[in-house]
Amino acid sequence: MNIKKTVLIAFGLAASVTGAQAQDWPSRPITMIVPYNPGGTTDILARLAAEAIAQAVGQPVIVENKPGAGGVVGASLAAQAPNDGYTIFFGNNATNVVQPLINPAVQYDPAADFDGIATTADAASFIGVNADLGIETLDEFIAWLGANRAMYGTAGVGSMGQFTAELFLMETGTEATHIPYPGSNDAIAAVMSGEIAFMMDPVVAQQAGSGRINVIAALTPERHPNVPDVPTATELGHDVVISGWFGVFAPDGTDPALIAAMSAPLQELVASDSYRAQVLSMGLLPNYRDPAAVDAVVEQDLETFGRIRDAAAISIN
Repeated sequence: MNIKKTVLIAFGLAASVTGAQAQDWPSRPITMIVPYNPGGTTDILARLAAEAIAQAVGQPVIVENKPGAGGVVGASLAAQAPNDGYTIFFGNNATNVVQPLINPAVQYDPAADFDGIATTADAASFIGVNADLGIETLDEFIAWLGANRAMYGTAGVGSMGQFTAELFLMETGTEATHIPYPGSNDAIAAVMSGEIAFMMDPVVAQQAGSGRINVIAALTPERHPNVPDVPTATELGHDVVISGWFGVFAPDGTDPALIAAMSAPLQELVASDSYRAQVLSMGLLPNYRDPAAVDAVVEQDLETFGRIRDAAAISIN
């Protein structure tokens, strides 16, 4: 068989799922494990993804919520599942990066035990400062941090907000004390009251123009369409970019043809106007990454977040 014909056959396998392992797939429903309770952001995104895959492959994709231990319970079940294409996992950078880095009870390896299928959305972070401080710009904020003993709030130890703030402090050579709260809304309330000076979190964007919190920068590659007047830290001369993400994974060793068959409809989903509108209304950014890019972002985040963890001594113990 010549090389050209071999390549064409391989391409046809990935596109039409007709390999020896995949030729009868799917002959029954697929299970998507979601590691949180129904109704939350991850669950909503997961159900949209499940519906898109189901329509494409012609079998139901049944969402099973397996909450517990900050997502570790569901992720552990997914990592141990057979790699036959009938169990997939909807996770995020908390389950596939942060928890494995800070939680010694985690038994799965996020890079070795999962194969990426696609991401479907990112969570952008913003810097929000108590308005009474009179800080209007990022440079003013950095100068203020250098001259004051500041406190910042997050949704808890090991949260995305803590990693984001600690990265910013590292990159700008500033310091602040972390105050963990039960949730992001509690931390927002503390910024408003002046109990703490600032926080860095996706929910900060909701306070733009409120008069109680000054939203001074987005830690995103580009300006967020929901708050286009908020500049990015990068355009202000401080190259601090960090975001959360949500996506679909399969147990390691799943047939690449099956992964391709599930990734393609997710690419179409993320490109659709209805999906983009819904995701933006949730304060998120639609963002499709193909399987290779998903694996790459996990590896990159493990390195970046590991560096932040070590520098800031972040641990849940």
